[in-house]
Amino acid sequence: MNIRANLDNFIHRICSLRSVTLFVTWICMLDIELGVFREEASALGVKDTFVILPFVQTDMYFSKVILLGVLCFFSNAPFMDKSEMYVISRIGRKRWGMRNIQYIFFAGIVLSLALACFSSLTVLPAVKWSNEWGNVYHTLSVTRSTIGAVISGKTIAAFSPFELLAHIIVIDSLIFALIGMLLYVSSLYLPRVWGYLITIVFAFLPTMYWMPFDIQYFSPCSWMYPSQWRYGQDMNYPSLTYIYTALFLLLLLLIRIGQARIHRAAWISREEV
Repeated sequence: MNIRANLDNFIHRICSLRSVTLFVTWICMLDIELGVFREEASALGVKDTFVILPFVQTDMYFSKVILLGVLCFFSNAPFMDKSEMYVISRIGRKRWGMRNIQYIFFAGIVLSLALACFSSLTVLPAVKWSNEWGNVYHTLSVTRSTIGAVISGKTIAAFSPFELLAHIIVIDSLIFALIGMLLYVSSLYLPRVWGYLITIVFAFLPTMYWMPFDIQYFSPCSWMYPSQWRYGQDMNYPSLTYIYTALFLLLLLLIRIGQARIHRAAWISREEV
């Protein structure tokens, strides 16, 4: 299949009722979470940079909503409905598997960009398009006031707004793709319900307050939180180099495992009921 056909297929898959439900849920939650930020900016009579997502998604409650939405979005994995039988016979198993993998990565990028856009639009009356941290962020970081999550002074000292947002978009994209790939691959090897359970445990483990800090080294979903990245010589948290390397290796491993299963698996229709 050519690039245009693949792109049309990806867009057709993404433009679904799942996407609409997911986006509406995220917008509603962001509006609730960021109401405090808008009020704080209004009280100070100033505007601040639009880069708000890195801080608000460190809120454990909202991060659960984010991850649950991603799980629901990929809930039709491993994409084995009856119509796919014709596609497999036409393009072959290997290319069909790669098309699914490419879709998961493409969807991860779209979801991450959508989340970043929604977060900025939600606070639009209180922001300016600046690459500098303004008075609101510095005040919140010093007073330890919250906007649904604590503004980390170490984070705003280490990154400019655009730089931090770029890291968040890339890491979110990779984590969303990792969730999709884990659900896809586990559902190829196991009954779908077990694939869901494995992915749910994987996604929600770092959101449990009782988990020890060491879990940050082993739980990729905890890498969504800039407050838990390494700053300076603090070895309790993973560095960005560690995070990116681990995510790419995990995704590569899942791609190999998934393609191996597709190559030798008998076709079984797994159409949703």
